Amino acid sequence: MFKVYTDAAANGNPGSAGIGIILSGTQKYEQLSIPLSGKWDNHSAEWEAMRLAAKWLNENLDESSILLLYTDSQIVAKSLEKQYVKNDIFKPYLDECLTLLTKFAFWEVKWIPEKQNRGADNLAKQALQKAIKK
Repeated sequence: MFKVYTDAAANGNPGSAGIGIILSGTQKYEQLSIPLSGKWDNHSAEWEAMRLAAKWLNENLDESSILLLYTDSQIVAKSLEKQYVKNDIFKPYLDECLTLLTKFAFWEVKWIPEKQNRGADNLAKQALQKAIKK
């Protein structure tokens, strides 16, 4: 079983943003803190965090992997669960995440409160500071 925690931090709406991703499983552990270029709103940055996590999983794990994805973004969690987005701006993110995740034996996304996502949140805030300094 592989657990993934994603989060984003944005300064302004739109503004600078960074994402944090924690990936952990048997014999693998990664922490990613990625400053984003350009201007981002928080929802788009949350989607970008999930997209990059799904891309990493696709490149580093085999199809038999079981994935548990955690996010404190209700929009991302509910959209992935229902495989539907109300706002067409997020449709490309949803489509890419679903394409990347459906290769796996099993995956599930769960919404968690912010306080349970502190590790990814700290990485996102570090990345945001780097993005601001660019």
